[in-house]
Amino acid sequence: MYWLLIWMMLFSTADDPVPASPSVELRVNGNQLPRNRLAFVVMPGDSVTLSVQNENTGWSATEGYPSTGAGSSFGWRAPRNHGIFYIDVSSGEMVEKYTVIVPVESCRWRTTTLNSFPIGSYGNGNNRNSIPDYFIELSSNTSGARVSTHLTIGQFLCRVEGNYPQYMAFDLRLADKLEAVLAAVQEVYPQASDIHNISGFRTPAYNASIGNETTESLHLYGQAADIWIESWPSNNLMDDIDRNKRVDVYDGEYLVEIVRRLEVEGEVITGGASAYRWIPTHGPFVHIDIRGSRAVWPTSRTLVTNPVI
Repeated sequence: MYWLLIWMMLFSTADDPVPASPSVELRVNGNQLPRNRLAFVVMPGDSVTLSVQNENTGWSATEGYPSTGAGSSFGWRAPRNHGIFYIDVSSGEMVEKYTVIVPVESCRWRTTTLNSFPIGSYGNGNNRNSIPDYFIELSSNTSGARVSTHLTIGQFLCRVEGNYPQYMAFDLRLADKLEAVLAAVQEVYPQASDIHNISGFRTPAYNASIGNETTESLHLYGQAADIWIESWPSNNLMDDIDRNKRVDVYDGEYLVEIVRRLEVEGEVITGGASAYRWIPTHGPFVHIDIRGSRAVWPTSRTLVTNPVI
């Protein structure tokens, strides 16, 4: 059994318990992607220059022009249709698949639905100052696209029942922050291997339906997530990362302390962070966002009966 577990950890790829960081360091228009980032945004029809250090590099795009290339630099123009596309970068013996997000520009949207997908109203009637810059279109085939080492874009999709396509706002810098938090947790708790996201993007309509009265939540802009950290295999519960022999809100507060340290050190964007206690439907979790300024709010430490030991 022990050797079977080792084999699965080394060779599993579908639900890899220990996914590897990107094997190729990619630059987009001269800017290197953050560590663990596997996605970038290109507006419809726009051109970008992708580059790596190795001259012996091959490029292959699922759409856009050109579809293939060779060398350390690759000039590529995004398709005019929106969606999720991929570019494979083969550098020496290493191959990395990058997700290219070609979004729907907000200027094309002014109603409470987008292609029949219910969104609702931002601020005062979806004016230019209140709506996100763009929305990302997802299909059932693209919701599993990776945005970073441990995260897929579908993990942040709003919990709206219905058919695809579905749409979401998402700021990739949030994925950068969550990956940095996981890496910091692993320094003190090496078993940590997964970021479990219970709430990412919320449409204004969904946010109102669950009883939230605020119209300025960072969830509405894809800049906030409610998460917990756990080890593999997953049990859908925050791990005892503070090692007090119980799973409770103090694990969340320990996570908040790590977030604050990273913010002070300039490793991540400053934002809101607060720990939440057990509730009947799931265990403790932490809200993390990238609003650009520090924010904190009180939460109850009261535990449910018989917390998990």
